[in-house]
Amino acid sequence: MAAEILDEVPEHGGGQAPMTTLRRSTESAVLATLHLLLTPHPRPVAASTEETLEGCREFARRGVPLDRVLRGVRLGHARLAHDLAAAIEEHVPFDQRLAELREVNEMLFAYADAHASQMAEEYIAERDRWRGSDEAARRALIDDLIAGRPVDVQAANRRLRYDIRRTHAAAVLRCDHTEPGLPAPERLQRTAAAMARAAGAAEMLLIPATGTTAWVWLALPGEETAGPAERLRDALDPPAGVRAALGPAAHGPQGMRRSHLAALQAERIALHARNDWLYDYQDVRLVALATAEPEHAHWFVQDVLGPLASDGARMQELRETLRVYLSEEHGLRTAADRLHVARNTVTYRVKRAEELLPTPIDVGNLLEVRLALEIAQTLYG
Repeated sequence: MAAEILDEVPEHGGGQAPMTTLRRSTESAVLATLHLLLTPHPRPVAASTEETLEGCREFARRGVPLDRVLRGVRLGHARLAHDLAAAIEEHVPFDQRLAELREVNEMLFAYADAHASQMAEEYIAERDRWRGSDEAARRALIDDLIAGRPVDVQAANRRLRYDIRRTHAAAVLRCDHTEPGLPAPERLQRTAAAMARAAGAAEMLLIPATGTTAWVWLALPGEETAGPAERLRDALDPPAGVRAALGPAAHGPQGMRRSHLAALQAERIALHARNDWLYDYQDVRLVALATAEPEHAHWFVQDVLGPLASDGARMQELRETLRVYLSEEHGLRTAADRLHVARNTVTYRVKRAEELLPTPIDVGNLLEVRLALEIAQTLYG
């Protein structure tokens, strides 16, 4: 349902976080509708779920037009009505189908009407709150910076309470809904503050992006040009339920933009890998560049690696051994040390991996094989 809505109303999307919000909203609406079907008559007036209302509030903050929001609501209800009708046709005896369809349609119409009304009321209220808030003004200014539009530096410094003329390292923080304890906004705030202290940042700017993500900029001390990733890993324990993607150090307003866009790319890679709390763009920039078109990257890996790109722990082990062996310029001893295995084990695995490749490795295709192995290791394990 979420995918169909996104196809018809692309304004609902815009990245992984908005898609997650949309999916949670549609899932909760479906569950609420199914619960109503199980409720005996007389049924209560349908109420929108908190997930759907939060999604609606997010649409208002993002400036998605109300008519497009309600278009998504109608598409979702239409899909649900279609699937319920198909279920009735499959499971209900023929002589009972008409009555069952009538009851379901009446309930769906009442729920859709109440749901759309609540969504519209919540959208208008949130839009009015947002337009008058300092947070909205700060977000609008950040949107201008990220879009590369000119801003008044002095006015931006006052509004953001942050000096955009400094050297910055941007981060994208994401909070895991499944982690118990503090609410997501407070966990994001605490993680950002801890990162700022560990990096020795002179200032920190945090902008809420969604209910579970935040954009952060750290003003690095002096004229420092190295990113703080190593210091953060050394100084901080993995924060509970929060993952971070870090951009490179860059200077001035354009540096804020560059570092942030790089952090978004690192976050995209982190969403696939999920084996660390901190992803530094400097470590994944080659894979980020090579996977800017994910489907094309998948085709590339399949074409270059052939059977070696297959799923399973054994294939993963062979790919990783070949990747390390090639990165060590065919050094058996150094590869064995990095992998913590015997040299004979490396020899056997490399031989087996090369047998699975569609084309033998030579000077002409070595770069492609190494790149395919890096993509597979980062995205597929």
